Amino acid sequence: MENKIKILVIGVLIAAITFGVIIVGIIVGGFSLFYFDVQEGSGMVVEQKESRVNIGYDIVSSQAQWGTENLSRMEIVNVHGTFWNSGDKEAKNVTVTLIFTDTAHDKVVRKTVVKGVDLLPDGASSATFDAGYLREMTIPKTSVDKTIQVNWIEDGQLKNFTTRLDAGTNKAKQ
Repeated sequence: MENKIKILVIGVLIAAITFGVIIVGIIVGGFSLFYFDVQEGSGMVVEQKESRVNIGYDIVSSQAQWGTENLSRMEIVNVHGTFWNSGDKEAKNVTVTLIFTDTAHDKVVRKTVVKGVDLLPDGASSATFDAGYLREMTIPKTSVDKTIQVNWIEDGQLKNFTTRLDAGTNKAKQ
């Protein structure tokens, strides 16, 4: 009986030592990977991010009929939005254009809603807009496609992006 207890105690000690060595190995190994990745020579290495403009936006759209009885038989598509620059360079001469594509009425309407604004880096400034497109109501109801086009000057070069608003979620998608 004493032999079995001794063997059990020795087994538990070996398991505890093995477990401890594994834990210490993980900690030391993880630290050394982190430590040697962030050091170069005698100083710390800071990950270099490309210096650039990064346009962020929050856009909401709605499409509704006017009035309770809608005697005018008109419908309005509203788009509200805010743009900012979260990059580390200034975005100069920012222009935001909304493009309403009304396939039911075979129309494409472009509205410039922000023109010539400079957006400071790190979100220090923003530009907002509120625009609408008025159209005759359709039966059955149809959607108007909305596209946002943003142009700006960065390092003397004209840059832009275009994104379409998703009709189902009223959110921008690229």
